[in-house]
Amino acid sequence: MAGTTRVRGGGASGGAWRPFALLTLSLLAALASLTARAPGATALSIPWDQYLEVLGFYSGFGYQCTFVENPSQNVRSYLQTHLRAQDRALESVVAAIEAWEFSRSSSNDRSPLVLAITGPTGTGKTEMSNLLAESLFKRRTKLPNSEKRVASGLLVFRGEDFSDNFTNPITEYHTQIKTRLAEHLHHCSGQAVVVIDEVQKVVPHTLDVLMEALSSRAQFTYYKHGVSRKIDTSNVIFVLVSDIGVLEMEHVMIQYEQRGDVPMATLEKVVKAALDAQWKRLNFGKMINQVIPFLPFEQTHIAEIIALKLAQLDRNYRGIYWHRLWIEDGIAEFMSRLDSMHYEVRSAKVGGKVASSKIFAKYGARNVETGPIQLLKSKLLRYLRPFNPDAEVRISQDADSKEISITSCAPDDPMVTVQATKQRSSGDVDDTHDDGNFVGISCVTRWTGKFT
Repeated sequence: MAGTTRVRGGGASGGAWRPFALLTLSLLAALASLTARAPGATALSIPWDQYLEVLGFYSGFGYQCTFVENPSQNVRSYLQTHLRAQDRALESVVAAIEAWEFSRSSSNDRSPLVLAITGPTGTGKTEMSNLLAESLFKRRTKLPNSEKRVASGLLVFRGEDFSDNFTNPITEYHTQIKTRLAEHLHHCSGQAVVVIDEVQKVVPHTLDVLMEALSSRAQFTYYKHGVSRKIDTSNVIFVLVSDIGVLEMEHVMIQYEQRGDVPMATLEKVVKAALDAQWKRLNFGKMINQVIPFLPFEQTHIAEIIALKLAQLDRNYRGIYWHRLWIEDGIAEFMSRLDSMHYEVRSAKVGGKVASSKIFAKYGARNVETGPIQLLKSKLLRYLRPFNPDAEVRISQDADSKEISITSCAPDDPMVTVQATKQRSSGDVDDTHDDGNFVGISCVTRWTGKFT
């Protein structure tokens, strides 16, 4: 009869390596301590526990997926910086994290957190999942054959990979999910954010294999070499992403003048009803801790998102294409109305007649990058050549013609300076400044035209 082993988690090198890993870390710590005490050595600038955590991560012998010290506070701060136009969803996520964080302090009240995020396409659902993982884990790891880094504890399952209704290979799907999840939880010592994207595409009963892990039992059972093993899942956040309940959500929103006037309880109720029907089909709706509706975007929300993208554009390319990229007020609003952004009217009917209407972004913010931002990048790359990393670049708009201008201001040849005293009368010279040189600044309009 197969034996049973309960595993709270393991490092990157597996449970068998744990004694060796601890011994190695102890020896390295002792060596570092002796080095720090050597004559002329300076004290470590970080506490020992942090030093060992960093050492363990990079050596591969320590914990690979460590949570930040104050999860809910860090999540709030990070989401407020990187997410726009979903304030209510942000508050719901933070509240759920706070409750989960509170429960983690007691061994009698520990269970995984299960979030169901639902909303129209392009409203930031998947982005929220990634941001949540980034804010929760201390470190990031580089993807294979890529320079991109992701949160160390993030695992993503895509619904389209489990959507074959024709052959319906449930057993194969179960094996794939259990294998990947077991490996990830073992590698991460049971601390993880597990995202299941586009849940609505998953074949019924595929996710039944996760029911034990999502339940209050907080454990995941798998077999390795004929031995049953169990991993604690109380330190796991499961995020189920879908577009279930979108029509019901929009129908409620249309009835209110302002987005903020929509009662959250009413919105959650209609969305939960739609989710319950779908979860019944998928057979694990009772596991959900918090339903989080992501609202459709109107034009003003698209402008907010474009403003965020423009700020990121400035920061990402400083020292490469410019010293700073200055965006005039009103540019984001103007770009949100370009033809590349698509909007459509949604109406609510009462008695067969249109009672109210609203205009929503057809694809959410999904085509912000491929529309307005891509257009601006094209202009900047074409007309800023040759690039000057010291230049101050400004994007502005003429109030009358609505034409956009790209202006670059940079110092003249830095090898050529002009004596300040030659440019002024003797009475204008300020004797308190002994630097008699200044560098001229030249501003050149690199391009003016319409965004089409």
